[in-house]
Amino acid sequence: MEDINRQTGPVEAQDVATKPQKPRKVRGWMTLHSDDSLEFRPSAEGTATKVGEKKRGNSSFYRTAGEKESSVVAHLRVDASCEDPVAQMYEDLAALTKGQTQKEPPLPRSRKLMERPGVQVWHRQKEHKVVVVMEISTDTVQELSGQLFNLTSEVNKCFAINRTSLLRPRK
Repeated sequence: MEDINRQTGPVEAQDVATKPQKPRKVRGWMTLHSDDSLEFRPSAEGTATKVGEKKRGNSSFYRTAGEKESSVVAHLRVDASCEDPVAQMYEDLAALTKGQTQKEPPLPRSRKLMERPGVQVWHRQKEHKVVVVMEISTDTVQELSGQLFNLTSEVNKCFAINRTSLLRPRK
């Protein structure tokens, strides 16, 4: 036992304290020559171009501008301890992309039952669901309940007109 300890020698504190470094990734071109020698030429590091970066909490939204391609990137990060992480991500995305949309995203394949100013009704036949979108102006508080009542009565009329198509038995 004593011979083994003498051969290895004492371990210096400096060696224990230094951590091995992780390998660094480098992009470039490698050429294999006929004499089995390798030549490696690293590519020049380009600068990432972020245009119009918006941040909210840990989330960010930006456009990239490059010579070959440009894209739109959204990074959504939420704490794991959050009560509803999906809802928080949705709120972050809505806040980051405010003013970026040109039109509303289309609904899944559905049949349009009614489209009037302030109210739209679709029937998703495969899912056996009805989607209603109402827009209510918030100019005055007194008119809110009146607008809601009027739009709800319009939806009720739509249901009455389309009753037979909505209540078909499932196959």
